[in-house]
Amino acid sequence: MADPDQLSGVGDEYRHAEVVPHRQPSAAARLIGFLRGSVRELQRVQWPDRRQVMQATGVVIGFVIVAGIFLGIADLVASKLINAIL
Repeated sequence: MADPDQLSGVGDEYRHAEVVPHRQPSAAARLIGFLRGSVRELQRVQWPDRRQVMQATGVVIGFVIVAGIFLGIADLVASKLINAIL
């Protein structure tokens, strides 16, 4: 069997590593880091132009109207059915 001091390979970089305790940053430092990261992400966002906003708003309003009509008809049919049963 080989001498453990003569072994090379797995674990060598950890054998003589100095253990340094990890300090948690303060709450204020974490908040500042979060805000800076948020600003960087917002700068990378591709914001829609006015035409795209209007088009998306029209699609949403159209869908709400169609869903409202469907649910209104379904409610009317269900109420007629329940009244007929009772």
